Amino acid sequence: MSVNKGFYALAIIISLLLHGALIAAITYGWEASSMPERKAMPKFVQAKLVTIEAATPQKKLPKKVDKIQQRAQREAEQKRKAEVERKRRAALEQKKKLEAEKKRKAKAEADRKAKQEKARREKERKEKERKEKELKEQLAKERQSSFDEALEEEQELLDANEGQQAVMSVGQAIQQRIESVWSRPPSARNGMLTKVKINFVPTGRVVATNIVEGSGNAALDRSVLTAIRRVEVFPEVAELAREEPVIFEREVRTTILNFKVEDLRQ
Repeated sequence: MSVNKGFYALAIIISLLLHGALIAAITYGWEASSMPERKAMPKFVQAKLVTIEAATPQKKLPKKVDKIQQRAQREAEQKRKAEVERKRRAALEQKKKLEAEKKRKAKAEADRKAKQEKARREKERKEKERKEKELKEQLAKERQSSFDEALEEEQELLDANEGQQAVMSVGQAIQQRIESVWSRPPSARNGMLTKVKINFVPTGRVVATNIVEGSGNAALDRSVLTAIRRVEVFPEVAELAREEPVIFEREVRTTILNFKVEDLRQ
């Protein structure tokens, strides 16, 4: 800036000097033609420094920043960020609380169901133990009663052969009744043997039949079972059970008989 100012000042001074010289020359030549020659007095040129600051564009200074306002803005921004952070933390905390509450309720429900299941199993266990105990006591009483009766009556029966003869007689009667209604299938052959177990009740009624040893011919085995079901009730068994209950229980209640095919024509 100072160099420009000096340059402009020098240019103005030179311009003024040139104009002054020109004016002096013209004036001197006119006066010389009309007036006697006089010794010219030296003239002094007064130069003025013209400033051109007004013509020079000035740079715009940056606006002064209001520090108070700037600080207020910073504080407001910090408060805003703090509020956002507070809300974020609050939301996160709320979410954690909800999840914890959900887990607590789920655990409480699981514990409740487990407790109910445990109580149910304990109740079932006690009920089972009670029934088993009652059954054992009942069986023990029945066995003891049957055993006591059997001991008393068995001693009497051991001294008599009539008991054994009665058993043999009943067995033969059972066999004869079954064979009387036994219809052998066409596929039966002499020598085939079917062994059957028969369970009676004291009334002489058959309550169960099972093949102990099959003949190898299914039709023959079925024919034996069919014959037993046809008879169904055996009076000889009922009479023995009534007169000799101990012998019935020991010898006849479960009877095994053999049915052999022997009289077929080949």
